[in-house]
Amino acid sequence: MKHQRRAVLHSVVAACLAAFCVSAPAEPSLLQPEEAFRVSARRVEPRVVEIDYIIASGYHLYRDRFSFKTDNPAVSVAGVELPPPLENFDKAMGQTMRYYAGRVTVRVRLAGANQTTKLVATAQGCAAVFGVCYPPMTTAFNVPAFDGRRG
Repeated sequence: MKHQRRAVLHSVVAACLAAFCVSAPAEPSLLQPEEAFRVSARRVEPRVVEIDYIIASGYHLYRDRFSFKTDNPAVSVAGVELPPPLENFDKAMGQTMRYYAGRVTVRVRLAGANQTTKLVATAQGCAAVFGVCYPPMTTAFNVPAFDGRRG
């Protein structure tokens, strides 16, 4: 009888542990940079390209770590428009950091010849939930010469 109770008790404990393991939330894992920061670009005006960053929850891009350039000396970056950033004091850095979370759209104004070029965008972000920062992420976009007949 004593052995039967012990066997039943072990079965109940095993069942409870199994139920807990099934219902316990999985630990989040660190995303690859291209998953954490999805990026796309589109021309919105003859000389303006918008670069859209979709930022995964728990991640952010630093406002001061964006840079843009072209690979064509006849076409240059004339200006960059960024929306107002979020701000937070970072104890590890000892300063207030400006960043974007969720989504940010950057408008890049081009100047120079109406020629095909590559627009090279660089951004850097971190996984706040892990306290891990990624190396700068560079993405190149083909920007064809503007054809005034297209909208």
